[in-house]
Amino acid sequence: MAPQDIFGNLGDKDEVLAMLEEIASQNRLDEYQIGLARILRSRQDPGLLHTTLEYATKIERSSDILIAEALNVLVTQNLPVSIRALAAGALGHLIYHRPPRAGSDFDLEIVMDSMIHVLHRSGSRALKKALFEAIGLARNRKSRNGDRSPLPMPRARL
Repeated sequence: MAPQDIFGNLGDKDEVLAMLEEIASQNRLDEYQIGLARILRSRQDPGLLHTTLEYATKIERSSDILIAEALNVLVTQNLPVSIRALAAGALGHLIYHRPPRAGSDFDLEIVMDSMIHVLHRSGSRALKKALFEAIGLARNRKSRNGDRSPLPMPRARL
């Protein structure tokens, strides 16, 4: 099995971007979600954050750690709205593509509640739009995966 974090020094942006492009072209992003999560956690470079969030929308079977780090990006108020809106879109995709996990204590309802909280608090129309779409996609996970408990739906209007 390949290591899940091959990105090394995140300060070498060009090398990290080249690795991201290579594993994406091989359809192997799912294998490196721990590394993708570390990139999101580091927040050293907005361009690297942007690219990583775009690649996160290509994940086919998402991990809890990547969902958690995308949520952390979303709720970080000192990041640009464009990055936070990308994080919202990535979250919707990742939640939708999270396989059911027996015995997992990761609570998607808390993630959804956090997304709804940001939706209600945000003054940015772009962020609200991205969140509304992401929450809608995430809620569709229920029917796709046969979950019994529905995820909460936002009550706010754009």
